[in-house]
Amino acid sequence: MTNAIAENCTKRATTKLGSSFLMPDFLFEGIFSDEKNQSYFYNWNRVVVGYCDGGSFSGDVDQPDPATKLFYRGARIYRAVMNELMAKGMKDAENVILAGGSAGGIGAMIHCDHFRSLFHPAVNVKCYIDSSLFLKLKDPKRAMFFKTIFGTVVELQQSAKALPAECTSERRPSACFFPKTLVKYIKTPIYLLNSAFDSYQIRNMFSEGLHDQIMNHTVTPSDMELLKDFRQQIIKALPTPSPTNGYLVTSQFGHSFGLKGLKKPMFPQNKTSKTMEKVMVEWFFGEKSIHIIDPNDEPFWNATLSH
Repeated sequence: MTNAIAENCTKRATTKLGSSFLMPDFLFEGIFSDEKNQSYFYNWNRVVVGYCDGGSFSGDVDQPDPATKLFYRGARIYRAVMNELMAKGMKDAENVILAGGSAGGIGAMIHCDHFRSLFHPAVNVKCYIDSSLFLKLKDPKRAMFFKTIFGTVVELQQSAKALPAECTSERRPSACFFPKTLVKYIKTPIYLLNSAFDSYQIRNMFSEGLHDQIMNHTVTPSDMELLKDFRQQIIKALPTPSPTNGYLVTSQFGHSFGLKGLKKPMFPQNKTSKTMEKVMVEWFFGEKSIHIIDPNDEPFWNATLSH
């Protein structure tokens, strides 16, 4: 499987997924928008680090892969970017969020404590993780999807060096790559936003057909039971509630919500509920302890709301 992943990396390196040279211009919209009605953070300094290393910014290999000639140095990319940002004035910030979505969210988790260490203890530094609660499902066949990918990435990119030493001293490095495990070793305050019916995981661990059934509102009773069980596994993967850690699990079917903005209601079937952004901001400034799970146990899909 390592060879297959390496070949995939070679293909990615010739696309926007694996080369910053090929990335299109980033549209500062959604949570990144400079419009007050689009984002609470409209007047913050916002920096987007394009994800192109294929290993959640965890790779730290001295020599290029002999077969593909690729360098796996995501962790070094992260450190170089942070050094530049600190030199450009980030060191003087009073409130700072390290955020990531999907695979980038795992990178934000991996580096969360290091990021915190860059600042004076009085600075408010926290980490926001969007749609990164990737599961090793109870079903062995479905569990192989992420088990294989994470295991191979950790081996190929020598990611163990970037993972918490406290974790790798007790478990296999590939186990420490799973967010359910990784989050237990993060000491910096962290907030997770995740769909109980994450569309990326439904598509890749169940089927494209089930993904489309949700969008078409044609899920069969038996498949709905599968989805409800998946929701329970998402909930069980959440970190233990604490005054500093927070989470919001929504029934909205989707993935990487921040890119399209967090002005949506946290409970999509209740348009008067607080927005995803509102509860995240309350958590960040310590106004409230946020541990919220949408009581709706079926996926909600509305094209207008979800995009």
